[in-house]
Amino acid sequence: MPKAFSLEIDKRLVLGITEKCNHGSGDSSGLERGLILFVKNKPMIGEGVGFGVPAIEYSDKILFSSSATTTIRNDTLIRSYSIDAVQRKTWGRFAIDGKFYRMIQNRLAEIYRTDRRFRHALTQIMYVQFLLGVRSTYKQVKSRGYVDVSYNLVGRKVRIIVDRSRLTHMDFRRLLVFNEQSADFNIYQDDFGILTNEDIGVWEEVKSRSASLRSRELNVGFGVENLPGARLYRGRELLRPRLDWAGFCYSIPPETERFTYTVQII
Repeated sequence: MPKAFSLEIDKRLVLGITEKCNHGSGDSSGLERGLILFVKNKPMIGEGVGFGVPAIEYSDKILFSSSATTTIRNDTLIRSYSIDAVQRKTWGRFAIDGKFYRMIQNRLAEIYRTDRRFRHALTQIMYVQFLLGVRSTYKQVKSRGYVDVSYNLVGRKVRIIVDRSRLTHMDFRRLLVFNEQSADFNIYQDDFGILTNEDIGVWEEVKSRSASLRSRELNVGFGVENLPGARLYRGRELLRPRLDWAGFCYSIPPETERFTYTVQII
C-alpha cells in the first residue's frame, strides 16, 4: 500500500488516504475520496468514495468535491473538502445534460431507485449507454467553501466529525455524508433481518437503530448507527466498470453545523 496517510487497525486491515487510489475510473472518476479500507494492502474501494465524504444539496443541484487537502494532528486525519464539482452526462466531448435530458433521466433514476420491478431492465439500459460512450462526469465549478472532516481511530471504531462551518453558501437543503466501499460488501444486516446483493437496494432509508454491510469472502465489514437529527440510507450497485459500491449515506439538515458519528469495522 502506498502510504500517504493511514490508520492501522491490525496487520491485515488499514484505513488510508493515498494518491494512488484518490479517484475512481467509473462514475466516481473525478471525485475526492475519504478513508479507504485496505485488506492485506489491497484497496476495497471499487467505485465507492470511502468513509466520511461530504456533498451539499442546493435547490437546483448537488455539489460534490473534486479537490481536498489532508493533514494529520495527534493521530487524527483532517481532510478539507472543497465543494466544487457538479455531475453531468457527456458523450465524448459533448455534454448531453440539457433540460429535457435531465427531466427524462431524473424520472428514470427515480423509478430505478424506488421500483425493483424495473431495476434490472434499467440496469441493462445503463450498460448499453456505457458501451455507447455515455459517461457521468464532474465539471469543476467555483468552490462554495469547504467541509472539514476529521477521522480518529480508536480500536476498530473510526470517529468522524463533519464540520460545514467554512461553507460560503449556506442556502442549502441538506448536507450529505457518504460512507462507501466496493460492492464486495454484499451482505446487509439490521434489526429487521438480512439482505444480499440487489435486494439491498439503492439509497433506501434505514429504519433500524444500526446497520452493517459485510463481505463473507473478505471476512470484514463496517457498520453505522441511525442517529437523531439525521436520516440514514443504504445502497449497493454493481455494474462494472461503471458502478461498484456499497455503503451508507447520512442526510443532515442545514442547521446542523457539526455532525459526529462512528464507523465500526467488524
